[in-house]
Amino acid sequence: MTTINCVVLAGGLPEPGDPLYELTQGKSKALLDMNGRTMLERVVDALQDSHSIGEIVVVGLSEDLGMTFHKPVYHTSDYGSLFKNALGGIAKMRELHPETDLMLICSADIPTITPQIVDEFIELCAPYDKGMVYNFVDKETLEARFPHSNRTYVKLKDGLIAGGDMTLIQADLSDTNRDIWLALTNARKHAWQLARVVGFRFMIKLLLRQLRLKDIEDAAFRITGRPCRVLLNPHAEIAMDADKPEQVALLRADLSKNSHPG
Repeated sequence: MTTINCVVLAGGLPEPGDPLYELTQGKSKALLDMNGRTMLERVVDALQDSHSIGEIVVVGLSEDLGMTFHKPVYHTSDYGSLFKNALGGIAKMRELHPETDLMLICSADIPTITPQIVDEFIELCAPYDKGMVYNFVDKETLEARFPHSNRTYVKLKDGLIAGGDMTLIQADLSDTNRDIWLALTNARKHAWQLARVVGFRFMIKLLLRQLRLKDIEDAAFRITGRPCRVLLNPHAEIAMDADKPEQVALLRADLSKNSHPG
C-alpha cells in the first residue's frame, strides 16, 4: 500500500462569541476530551494505526501539552489562519522529507475516524495522478450514522452534501497557486469574491441548485491547472466534525458507546 505523509490542522482558538468558547475557555478545541483522549489524539491514533500514513506534522499545538501518541509526531506553530496553517504544515513536511510528493491534509476535529476509513480513502485516491482529491458526504449517509448532526449542507443537483475533512494534495500545488488559495480562503464567506475566483457561471449554477460534482471538479481544474477529483465518501465520520457544543456531545456519546479510553 502507498504510504502518504500527513499534515493535521489543529490551529485556531475559539474566541468569545464562538459556539465552542464556553467549552474550550481559550484553549484549542483539538484539546477537548473525547472519552479519555483529546480530539487531536483520537485523530492521530487513527492516522498512525492505519497502513497508509507515514510521518505526521501537527500544526497549531506545541508538543508540551501532555498528549501521547502511538508514534512520534512533529509539531509546528499556529500561523494565524487556515490557509497559512496548511501552507506552514506542507512546508514543514517538505523540510523534513524533501521527496514528499503527495500529502494528506486532515482536520483535528473528526475524532470518530478509524484506521480503516483512512486506508480506504487513500485507496480510493489511486492511481494518485490528481492534483487534489476532495471528499464530500451526502446528507443521507451522514444522518444515518449521526442522527441530528446539525451539519451544514450545500444543495447540489446531485443532492445535499457536507464537506469532508481529509484532502489528498500534490505538495507542490502550494508553490504555484498561493494567490488563488489565499483568495479562495478569504472569499469563503463572501459569495461575490468567491465568484471572481471560481467563475460567475459556477456561482449562478450553485445559487440555482444546478451545480453538479463534475462542475466542482472542472472549477478545481481551472483554478489549479491540474485534474482534480471529488469523492462522495461512504463514511460519515470523515465529515462529522465538532463546530458546535451539540456536535461535541454527539461525538462524545458515540465514542463512549463504541470505544474505550486510550
